Amino acid sequence: MGDQLSTAEQLAELEAALLEMDQVSVERGGSPQAWNRLTDRAQSLQLVLRETPEGRAGITALVGHGSATVRLAAAAYALFWDEPVARAELERQMNGPGLGSINAKYTLLEFDRGTLSMSWRPRGT
Repeated sequence: MGDQLSTAEQLAELEAALLEMDQVSVERGGSPQAWNRLTDRAQSLQLVLRETPEGRAGITALVGHGSATVRLAAAAYALFWDEPVARAELERQMNGPGLGSINAKYTLLEFDRGTLSMSWRPRGT
């Protein structure tokens, strides 16, 4: 998935998937099935994007996005190549409201333990 598209197109698809995830979050009454489908889509895209400097830079740029969901996911991905930027965003979100604060906390805990993986492949890929 995604590797026939330009980097800009892949980044736009990643942003769209993450924005859609925000809309179907449990906090908004969304379905876990929709969330999982979008998580797989975003993961497939980031696996391709992280392979190039341009892709990594694009993901890191999403850490400054207007959506907290986009920032959280982008920061989790970017921890592996731009830790200072990613960590700063995750620490900001840890002090915020909602499930994002819990996700940010455990993302950093797992990263610091060396157990966070962003290289998993969605089923069927």
